[in-house]
Amino acid sequence: MSARFAVNFVVLLLGACLLVVAFAFSTTTLDWVGLGTGVVAIVAGMANFAARDQGAYQRIADAVICMIGAWAILAARVMSERGRWLEFAAAMALVALGAIGLVVREARLSRGLQVGQARIGTDQFARIAALQRENGATR
Repeated sequence: MSARFAVNFVVLLLGACLLVVAFAFSTTTLDWVGLGTGVVAIVAGMANFAARDQGAYQRIADAVICMIGAWAILAARVMSERGRWLEFAAAMALVALGAIGLVVREARLSRGLQVGQARIGTDQFARIAALQRENGATR
């Protein structure tokens, strides 16, 4: 599993959990969950930003994830009156970024891999991976 997939999936789950908490629990619980969500989003975004070979889109997405995480913390700790809706907006943004990141990753994977000058499609890649697993298991 790549770091790109893991971070995008974690961001999607964080946003979904914050969405549920936004209307299912009290404001105090929402504030603490929003704080935790913001911290985890910032840490995940920074860790993925520091990873190698992420590409321009993922680097931009990681910076935006960090900004949304900071916004979630700000909404949770400072803005008490309209904090619920601001945290809801942060949760929606995290869900959208996570989903878009996963879709972009899958779209790039579906194009196939390039080995030297030859392009390997996803069907061929799956067959090659299966052959390598079989050869590795028999040795």
